[in-house]
Amino acid sequence: MARRLLPVRREERRVSPARQLWDLFDLRTDLDEIFDELMEFPFFSTPSLVAGFPPVDIAETENEVIAKVEVPGVDPKDLEVHVTEDTLNIKGEVKDEWEEKKVGYYARERYYGTFERTLPLPAKVKQDEVKAQYKDGVLHITLPKVEPSTPKTKKVEIEVGK
Repeated sequence: MARRLLPVRREERRVSPARQLWDLFDLRTDLDEIFDELMEFPFFSTPSLVAGFPPVDIAETENEVIAKVEVPGVDPKDLEVHVTEDTLNIKGEVKDEWEEKKVGYYARERYYGTFERTLPLPAKVKQDEVKAQYKDGVLHITLPKVEPSTPKTKKVEIEVGK
């Protein structure tokens, strides 16, 4: 198979040493920002720092918004749910209440500590009518939707100027 070579036109540009140094500073600044972002979310972080803990499913029906929050092992007394017209906030604490004195851990993947998630809702809800039920490690939150107001129309008479 024959290689086809295209004519290449090369331009030589001289870059001043000051410009080369400036480009290095830009690169250093970019790398510093990347590492700073990585350190904000460490690889072996607790779930409170990991986006998506606890896992939440939000669904919408004609009359309500339904949220299911997986919080196995969390005592319902350690959960707080706050609702605004268009957001759902879930706070909680997972406790590790047992202790073994003579055990040295090599790895411990069970989590204890606090968590919080604030989620936007797909529709405006009636804050006073929200209900929450905890069963088998799942928190079911029912948020009734605000009835959409039907816009009233009024015919406006047009005056003709003289």
